[in-house]
Amino acid sequence: MSTRGIFALLASEQMDSLNDLRDVLKNQSMGTWCTQSCEELARLLEQTRPDLIFTDARLCDGTWIDVVSLAERAAVPLNVIVVGACKNTKQYVEAMEQGAFDFILRPFEAEPMAHVVKVAVNNVRHRRQDLAVHAVA
Repeated sequence: MSTRGIFALLASEQMDSLNDLRDVLKNQSMGTWCTQSCEELARLLEQTRPDLIFTDARLCDGTWIDVVSLAERAAVPLNVIVVGACKNTKQYVEAMEQGAFDFILRPFEAEPMAHVVKVAVNNVRHRRQDLAVHAVA
């Protein structure tokens, strides 16, 4: 699967914390845009209709839980991938139970990230196709 044409929003209170992730995604020909707040993220969701959101645990006006909630209310299906600071089984389970698609840790290596993106985007595309089929039916 080519990642060309895939667009992701990166949400973090401190944008430089996701620079390495942005670089890996751009090397895979993905479009990205960065945001520091849930408020800005909400506006960008409507304007850009991303396939994915990668979010740190905290933003200046919320947390990853708020990001998942915004994604669930978005006009089109998308997946949220939470970026954790350290290996934390409790946080991983909580993220999955709260509706995140995945929970990843640094370092962001090309091959594992390509797999995460492929699975997440395939899921989004299937959900969007199902939505379109039901809208026409």
